[in-house]
Amino acid sequence: MTRATFTVAAIVLVCSTATATPQPSSVTFESPCECRDNHGQHRWAVKTDPATPPTDASAIQSVTPSDVFSWPGPDVPLTQSSERTGIENNWFALTGKVIAVKVETDGDLHIALADATGDKPGVVS
Repeated sequence: MTRATFTVAAIVLVCSTATATPQPSSVTFESPCECRDNHGQHRWAVKTDPATPPTDASAIQSVTPSDVFSWPGPDVPLTQSSERTGIENNWFALTGKVIAVKVETDGDLHIALADATGDKPGVVS
């Protein structure tokens, strides 16, 4: 997944409105926004990158879920420890409609977005 500003907004939205029921696992959910013993560490360095968005707004490209849906997949095989590659090194402002939120057994949130207008194919998860 690309570094996108939508991630922060989506998590804030989920944390303020969601009450998820997790699947049985060793993860303990303290609240809709906090869990412990989560083990979702696939590409952990990429997921927890502390980089902040560029201060120059022109360096952040506006996209919709259908734009992202049309992108080609990674151009190299990814492993659990792969660094960011290709388009993952860019910043995006993703605008769309949240159509599904799923709490995975490892504590990760899986958020699916579609175009707000609903007139183009593609869902980004």
